[in-house]
Amino acid sequence: MRFLDVFGWLLFFGAGLLLWASGILLFARSNLSPAKKVGWTAFLVAAGAAIGSFLPLTSIRNRFLLLLAVLPVLAVIDVRLARSNRNFWFWFRACAFEICTVFGSAAVTRAVIGAV
Repeated sequence: MRFLDVFGWLLFFGAGLLLWASGILLFARSNLSPAKKVGWTAFLVAAGAAIGSFLPLTSIRNRFLLLLAVLPVLAVIDVRLARSNRNFWFWFRACAFEICTVFGSAAVTRAVIGAV
């Protein structure tokens, strides 16, 4: 395996897990109703399962890394669109939770499909 390939997997599993953990804590403490939390999480997992059903694992990782690179831009867009009293780091963690949930479930789906 090439160095960049190994580095990409380390980012996918390392940074992805840390960002997801930070985001899930934020999401769990949010003032959304439990039904909305479950619904939104189910939607994110379903989107990931759909992605994982047709993309190979390397493509899932590469698209995750692309979104990871633009994550700060996504957070700034959310700050501007939401016009709430939330700061950049709140939206950064919120976006990270969503991206990591989608691509994590995509990776799990692809691994299950590959194991069958």
